[in-house]
Amino acid sequence: MADAFVLPADLGLTLTKKGFSLEHDGDVTLSQTLGRTLERVKAGGDLNLNLPMTTGIVYADGIVHITGDVDADTIYGREVHLEGGSVKARAISASERIVIGSAKLKVDVISAPEIELDGTASGRVTIIECLGDLPPSSIRGGYSLEEYEEDFGNSEAFLAERGVSPLGEAADAPDAAPQEETEDEEEEDEEEEEPEHDSPVTMNSEDQDANEGFVDFPQTDAADADADDGEEEDDDTLYPKLTEALERIVGCYDDELPPSVQQLQTAIESRDYETLRGNITEVWTGLLGYHQQRGIRPHHQVTHAFNVIHGLVTEA
Repeated sequence: MADAFVLPADLGLTLTKKGFSLEHDGDVTLSQTLGRTLERVKAGGDLNLNLPMTTGIVYADGIVHITGDVDADTIYGREVHLEGGSVKARAISASERIVIGSAKLKVDVISAPEIELDGTASGRVTIIECLGDLPPSSIRGGYSLEEYEEDFGNSEAFLAERGVSPLGEAADAPDAAPQEETEDEEEEDEEEEEPEHDSPVTMNSEDQDANEGFVDFPQTDAADADADDGEEEDDDTLYPKLTEALERIVGCYDDELPPSVQQLQTAIESRDYETLRGNITEVWTGLLGYHQQRGIRPHHQVTHAFNVIHGLVTEA
């Protein structure tokens, strides 16, 4: 005889036509979401997510353990354990420890006092912040918070925008689960919904999925002066401006150009603006990884010129 199914009295469960949200003071294990997309889950104890795809906001006072792929907003726990697969998120943070297996990462920030990375972990992370040394990995980017502040500034805002507290500070719990929408509200949302951006065209065939907004480009007044008129640029006007910025970047490298700069150069010289527009974030992130692997910082002229190019192609 099967065990009885018991629905706890303190369980907060919210279902909409498309979304699934759950809140419980104790341990939570989810192996399905009733055919809906996981929007938010909060556990007062440990949280085990055995889902093909974990999405939304994930929060637990105890240990978070996730199997399967991840395409989430934020993940927080006392400890966070990710077994592997594809992991995309704005932020992954923990008050004690994060353990990541053989995953391919696309994450803005990973923050915890202790971080353990499998040696086969790969992908891109903008900021990795911990109190100890990180083991070797193939992850690109990986600025510490201090390095990010020195190069770009606004590191505190970068964390705050992603719901991450500095190390040593308690994290805020996510907001309460959303209420069921009425049919009129849903229709209004559908009418006002902005069209999705095209997925970037990447240089690496392994990165064919969208990566919009992975890295916040540093902003400079000079870049704004070059690319803030808001008027559409035609090819004849755009090309010399892009070429001038490219020459500034190339001039900062005495030896062989980094692969990312070569990709940038090819796209500009061929006037392939569509590919350039889709790839600009990918190229910038790759260049950050190139410099980090060599223990050197990009010249401020490189940072400025990249920002000019970013402004030109996104406004065009």
